[in-house]
Amino acid sequence: MRNSHTTALIHKRQSKDTKNILKLIRKTVEKNTGLTTSQLKKRYSEQVVFYKALQYVTTTKKAVCKALELNIDNVCRYKRTYEKKGLLVQSVNKVVCPYSGYRAHKLTTNEKMFLELTKSNTNQLKMF
Repeated sequence: MRNSHTTALIHKRQSKDTKNILKLIRKTVEKNTGLTTSQLKKRYSEQVVFYKALQYVTTTKKAVCKALELNIDNVCRYKRTYEKKGLLVQSVNKVVCPYSGYRAHKLTTNEKMFLELTKSNTNQLKMF
């Protein structure tokens, strides 16, 4: 049975791949926290939900916001707060966002991923 609330948030012209990626993000967060998205939102503030989600998935801001139905304007502030505290890292290189299809940085609050995201994939700095 389909969840009509979630389906309504995804535009009908978007590909099934996009829907599946958002579903995978949501399921990964739910599995690792042991709580459903609605339980997470009831128990924690939106800021904490954003932080916890990025401990388990490394993706773009837009993708995590759409998957967990977070307000993107608020998440921009949370992202900056966590960056200043050294709790969040964004990738050096941009990737294609699984939701929007535009190039964007990946984000994570998982310390094990910090080094990987801060490495550049290009050899431009190694020319000399």
